[in-house]
This record gives sequence, C-alpha cells and structure tokens, in this order.
Amino acid sequence: MHRYAIVWLCLVGALMVSCGKKAEPVPIQGWQRYTDPIRNFSIEYPANWTHRAVAGEQFYAISIAGAEQRFVEYGEGPSAAKLEMRVIKTSAPLEQFIKEDKVFADDAYRQEKTTLAGVTATKLSYKFEAPDGMFEGFKVYAAKDSFITTVEFAAFGSTFDYYKPAVERILGSVVLPQVQAASPRVDTLPKGPEPPSSNFVRTRGNGYSLEIPDNFRVKGIKAQGAVGGSEYLGSRLDCTIRVDILDASAQTNLDKIANDNRATFGGGTPQKVKLGGVDAVLFAYSPQKGIERRVYLAVKDKKLYRIFLTWNKQEEASYKPAFERAIASFKFE
Repeated sequence: MHRYAIVWLCLVGALMVSCGKKAEPVPIQGWQRYTDPIRNFSIEYPANWTHRAVAGEQFYAISIAGAEQRFVEYGEGPSAAKLEMRVIKTSAPLEQFIKEDKVFADDAYRQEKTTLAGVTATKLSYKFEAPDGMFEGFKVYAAKDSFITTVEFAAFGSTFDYYKPAVERILGSVVLPQVQAASPRVDTLPKGPEPPSSNFVRTRGNGYSLEIPDNFRVKGIKAQGAVGGSEYLGSRLDCTIRVDILDASAQTNLDKIANDNRATFGGGTPQKVKLGGVDAVLFAYSPQKGIERRVYLAVKDKKLYRIFLTWNKQEEASYKPAFERAIASFKFE
C-alpha cells in the first residue's frame, strides 16, 4: 500500500504545502540515554520527546505525542520526528532482512555503506513530498553476533535538516546488544516471549482507534488492494491484531461482502455482531493446525474494515482476553 501511496502524496503534497502554515521542528531540550535491561543496547534521545520501550527488543521516541500513526500510514498529521531502535535475534542474512523490511518501493531508497558502533552497516535513505512538505528519513542496519540492529530517524514537514546535528549525536551514541555470558547464577531473564501487558493504550489508525497492550508495537502493512492498514503485535509473531481498510464504494452491502468472502474465512456461516457501534459480521475458524482466528467485517463511510485477531492455541489464555478487550474498545472516528 505504501508503495503506491508515495505517488499520491507527491501529487497532492505540493499543492497543500503552498497553502498551509510552514511546519516547525520541535526544539530539543537536553538529552537522556536509554539502556535496555535485557540486551544492554543503548542510545541517546531528546529528553523532551515522548518515549516507550519493549525490553529486549525496541526503543521508540517521538517529538509530538500521539503522532505515531503518521509514521505508519504517511498521510496528514502533525509535523513530527521519530527515533526508533530495534534489536532482532535472527539467523537471516542481512541483505535478506533488509529486503523484507522495506516499506516503500525499491526506487524510493538510496543505499550506502556506513558504520554503526564500529560495525559495518547499511544505510537506506528516503524522502518524498507529504501534505506538509518533505518527509525525509533513513534507517541503518547492522549485524553483530546473532542480532540485527536497526536505527531509524525520520521527520515530516521539511524539518529533517534541523535535526541533522542531533542525528549525528544519536548515531554516535549507539551501543549494540550484548550477548549474555553463561552464568551459574539464577537466570532472571524472561524464559520466552513476553505476554500482553495488562496496561492498555489507545492507538489511532485511518478512521478508527482501539486499545492495545502497551508492550505491543504498530507495523504498517501492505495488503493487496488496501487503502490503509496496520498490524499490532507483541513478542509473538503468531499472536497479532491486523486491521485492513479497503475501498467499499462499489459494494457497501455487508451481507453480500460476507458471502463473497465466506470461502476465504473458513467457509462457515458468519455471526452478526457490532463493531464500534455499527453492524458487522464475525468469522471464526482455524487457518492452520494450532492457530485460531477471528475476522470482523464492517462497512463505514464506504470503506470496508477487515480486522483479524490471530493467536496460537497454546497461548490462548494470555492473548484471547487481550484481543477481546482490544476489539471491544474499537471506535470509528
């Protein structure tokens, strides 16, 4: 979806920039350092930015609170800047990982070699016109031991140049994850993936919002034919919430849509329910052994909202209640 969105943004962005107020960067007021309690990776970030972390996996900071969704769907919104550091334990070759991690079309990137914390790295830079001016950013990938570390910085509103001195400081501050040495002491590290947090936060998408566990992250997705979408996931990749938004202007009859999609979603008879106060249908089925799935379909403002709740059957006690709470909190906006 983002591969085609760039073209649209380039067409309308220039028109809107000339009419709107010039975006202003958020001044940086001091610095703080985040050090991960599990992997010991570390990075400096602006002290006045809102931030969050998933221990062992991710650190995220943003200049304007509440602007996170703009970095998923790249439409209109606050002229924010973001910093994100991720650590992924993987055996995948770096080039393969980079290829699969790309959000935009290949020709949107400029690739070059660099270093990160003294390790040879690959840097992908990108920029394109957005409604408030130039959107510009980069992502650096470095592989060391059994980890791939990524550091990404991006800014809307033609504000990237303002942050260049800060970017140099941030990249120079990076400490890569450390491999834990064997120890006879009692191991207090997590024995497996972290379950959903009992604390929930509201996150917004294209025309909707919902509450998710605060240790979940948001990932942009590129579903075939979708006009928008996000995936919400924690530390298990087989337990996720996914929202696809499709154009329904040619067909708004929910019963007809449900019947047309019946074979795709298990072949069973859908249940009539409510989603965010509007009529919806629910399919419940198992796409493969050991995996459970619920799919909600609802039409709002000539858009089809398709929501997948997927979980590993062995993790049902942890994830099913969290997903039920998330779907109950769903609102159209």
